[in-house]
Amino acid sequence: MPPGSLMLAALLGIALAWRGRRAGPPLALAGVLATWVFCTYAFGQTLMGWVESGQRPFDAAAWETARAAPSPPAAVVILGSGAVVDGPHEPRRERLSPRSVQRVLAGARVARATGLPVLVAGGTAPWLRTTEAALMRSMLQDELSVPVRWFEDRSRDTAENAAFSARLLAADGVRSVVLVTHAYHMPRSKAAFEAVGLVVHPAPHDWMSGPPELPAPRDYWPSAEAGSLSWLATHELLGRLWYRLIGAF
Repeated sequence: MPPGSLMLAALLGIALAWRGRRAGPPLALAGVLATWVFCTYAFGQTLMGWVESGQRPFDAAAWETARAAPSPPAAVVILGSGAVVDGPHEPRRERLSPRSVQRVLAGARVARATGLPVLVAGGTAPWLRTTEAALMRSMLQDELSVPVRWFEDRSRDTAENAAFSARLLAADGVRSVVLVTHAYHMPRSKAAFEAVGLVVHPAPHDWMSGPPELPAPRDYWPSAEAGSLSWLATHELLGRLWYRLIGAF
């Protein structure tokens, strides 16, 4: 994943130049320039805008449309987005990542607005003892007073989120859901859930791309935050490509 791969290209160019190879200086320069561009808001916002294109908020009008659909939703599905160890303290404390918290909050709003029962989905990372689903359920029930009916805690990625959630929902005859996840993640998630036979009414939230505006000079200066935005958009695009290659949708 860039920018690491771009920096490696620059280092390789420096090594080749040190050995007197003609390809060294151009490769080093290309690696540095590509890293610079990748870590600017001008690039990150453009790429994320492409990733998030076509998404609309799940507002009152969208809910009325979903209710009137041939297959109205019968559940709200909230997807996890990671959890972390909360500091060096013992006994160990674990908490949801900021993006997971955003998804839980958005899911709680949708659940309250629709009155539909909730499914949370997310497995356990190797460095954690608690599943994402358990942490999400705890936040929803204990802090937000939103009950959770279904609990999917075995998945390792979005494709497994879809497959395992579909099995839980099928046992109760649920074939149509409101799917809650970030706008950048929604196209891949929606396709994965539809591939396992569910009707999906998307409820994207927390857009990371902004409205089209004239770029400011600072938008061309690299920063860690801009690089993180570009990394996330690139990760999602590669995820879509990978899912197509393995037939996940």
